[in-house]
Amino acid sequence: MRFLPVVALLACACVHRAGGPSAPLATTNAEGDPAPLPSLGCRPGAERGHAGLRTITSLGRTRYFTLRVPDGAAVEKPAPLVLNFHGLLQPAPIQEIFSGMTEGTSARGWVAAYPHGIGKSWNAGACCGRARDDGIDDVRFVRALVSELGKELCLDRRRIYATGMSNGGIFSYRLACEASDLIAAIAPVAAVEAVPKCTPRRPVPVLAFNGTSDYLVSYAGSLFSRLGGLPSVPDTVSRWASRNACVGPMRPLWKSGDSRCEAGSGCREETVLCTVDGGGHTWPGGMIVPYLGKTTGDLDATATMLEWFAHQAIR
Repeated sequence: MRFLPVVALLACACVHRAGGPSAPLATTNAEGDPAPLPSLGCRPGAERGHAGLRTITSLGRTRYFTLRVPDGAAVEKPAPLVLNFHGLLQPAPIQEIFSGMTEGTSARGWVAAYPHGIGKSWNAGACCGRARDDGIDDVRFVRALVSELGKELCLDRRRIYATGMSNGGIFSYRLACEASDLIAAIAPVAAVEAVPKCTPRRPVPVLAFNGTSDYLVSYAGSLFSRLGGLPSVPDTVSRWASRNACVGPMRPLWKSGDSRCEAGSGCREETVLCTVDGGGHTWPGGMIVPYLGKTTGDLDATATMLEWFAHQAIR
């Protein structure tokens, strides 16, 4: 998978967000909304962690992450945590700008973390870069990170969410496959599944965002995909519809301009695909980077996924 140089991404960091409406996707779960499951950091007198650039040791390696804790959050009542993973060769601070996530999580009183991958990459299975080539156990790193944050912040252990762009989104699929006991729901952007075997312990809610003209992660699948590598977007979503016990075809949920969302029918957990017609390797409603293709102004992926996350929990 080929990505443009980091310096080009940095040069585009000043480009404005497209914005756009959020898609109303949440449905009422028949089982009701489960009560929060407080982490150890909710106990009185717990030491509170500081925001900003942080380190943690995982399997003998010093790993980095950027933490954003809004004022008053994670102090008295359990707060959800959103893990937002950068793309290949993309620094984590650029992913924070690219997605505009911190503003949304802060407004909700949620905690956001932007982990830093080894070699600016994530071991997502068949993808990508140094993390894959060196066999980095990034799933173990995420478990260690969530455990550490749960000791110093008051987090809701039922509401740990994962999203990411490209390689980061592909990695969020791996987390759903291999850490479904930890991750309540995922919302990958410009990504497909890349693990050879996916056996989650429980159905996992999935909300995917993909553009039909993405030249890096092909919507329809490339020759490489058909030979057993990365699957197409429809194949990826179909796999999750099966794992989530959907019993009917995808049905329309929402449409605005070039963007539309559809969901599986009768699923144990929601399985939703939002497609941008002509969309590129971009974050819907996010920072506009022209050479990555079209960024839609008809859908805001960040606002949509945060509202959708608010209705998802480990039950």
